[in-house]
Amino acid sequence: MMEKDARILIVGAGCFGTSTAYHLSQRGYTSIRVLDPYPPPSCEAASTDISKIIRSDYNEPLYARLGIESIEAWRSWPLFYGLYHVPGWILSAANLSRPFVEGSIETCKRLGVQGLERLTPDQIRARFSVVTGKLDGWNINVWNPTAGWAAAGTAIERMAGAAQKNGVKYISGETKGKVQELILDDTTGKCKGVVTADGTRHEADMVILAAGAWTPSLLDVKGQLTAKGHSVAHIQLTPSETKHYASMPIMDNLELGYFFPPQEDGIFKMAHSQFITNVQTTKSGITTSVPHTFIQAPTDGLPLEIEAQMRRNLRRVLPELADRPFCYTRLCWDADTADRHFLVAPHPTHKCLFLATGGSAHGFKFLPVVGKYVADLLEGTLDQEIVRQWQWRAGQKSTAKNLAHLDPEMELSDLTGWKGRQIGESSHAAKL
Repeated sequence: MMEKDARILIVGAGCFGTSTAYHLSQRGYTSIRVLDPYPPPSCEAASTDISKIIRSDYNEPLYARLGIESIEAWRSWPLFYGLYHVPGWILSAANLSRPFVEGSIETCKRLGVQGLERLTPDQIRARFSVVTGKLDGWNINVWNPTAGWAAAGTAIERMAGAAQKNGVKYISGETKGKVQELILDDTTGKCKGVVTADGTRHEADMVILAAGAWTPSLLDVKGQLTAKGHSVAHIQLTPSETKHYASMPIMDNLELGYFFPPQEDGIFKMAHSQFITNVQTTKSGITTSVPHTFIQAPTDGLPLEIEAQMRRNLRRVLPELADRPFCYTRLCWDADTADRHFLVAPHPTHKCLFLATGGSAHGFKFLPVVGKYVADLLEGTLDQEIVRQWQWRAGQKSTAKNLAHLDPEMELSDLTGWKGRQIGESSHAAKL
């Protein structure tokens, strides 16, 4: 049984870290510190964004149930008032992801989700007149009126604020909050804390590694996690265009990208569904994919091949926007597991070290509740079936064909035009 005054250290202030800090503080734990290079909402976290999809469409019943539980929290918790919007969504696939979509329909029906409809491209255009594209490659489509989106960065900020009111201490700063290494006992292997970039030793009775895409750079996870970058772009619409596209649902083709209805300020967000890796050897000698973000490298931009594909994907849906300039781009990095299950488990050899990560491009929607399940694990009360699905599973191969995002990843070094792209484009704009 954990003592309420146990010194708990959480590395990472994204979705998993913030939700865990919040739920542990709600349970009366009095010594919780959260380390992150940035104050909440951490600008590098995958979960810090203007919008993230909130849905229960899964072929895996565990996440469908958690999705339904989370939607209820998004709808009813005062903490999230005004942040949750429900335009409904169309979930689609071209080829590889068809089994995932089919399985999601069956699982949702079994769990009592109402209003699901299969739609053809013609039916989509008839129902949503703003969609004018051919929808080629939108080969299976299901409309779910219960799905929506949340203002993700603001939600993280509010939950972190609530945790701080409960006594949680957030330590941020690019040296003070950045964890460089774990403190491991030479004899027992026990994890005793961490060292930050400024040389400070933060000792703890329990360390929870919730560093998302940065986790495999800090700890050898035996290939269980891969840092993958998801390409995101924004287009600035005019007020009249914003009004025109306001009736649009979220459109998500698991192989051809996804598109959000515009925000009130006219920002139209889209993302690419094929992910990027960046394999490097870290200072600690681990060879793994390492995040390369535009916060770290503000002169870099999206690879030219990725932007071209994103525009082709947009042309399939809203051709009139396909050539508009992008006003913002991002490589959003998450830690993916081969089977898309989270990795929420004790480390098998480093006592007092726990992992809470592996969001696999679908974790944010569970922000309200995932920390509850992490807290249950720490207290030894987590449902054994969830323990099994989220366990440390080094060496386990996944051959499942019913997963989302089965396209092969692209290696950043194989792509072109991204390095120094912002410099080239700003100097070109200055000449115009």
